[in-house]
Amino acid sequence: MSNPGEFLQACADGKIWVYCPVCEDAKNINDVENIDCIGHQSYWGDEPWWHDIRVFKCPECETVQQSKIEYQP
Repeated sequence: MSNPGEFLQACADGKIWVYCPVCEDAKNINDVENIDCIGHQSYWGDEPWWHDIRVFKCPECETVQQSKIEYQP
């Protein structure tokens, strides 16, 4: 998925997830409060969004966590 449009569509379709270690559960990126995105400094390829770290607030435990994203078709 090297096309940014496909990535954005996957986000809109609810196929992108982050992991909350406090809840020990995957959370849909659309269901969490996205706070920040930390770019992977050493990655220079065509798909940087897969290597970013998302900073988010979990809606269940209300903690701020960091997670890389996962795609679930």
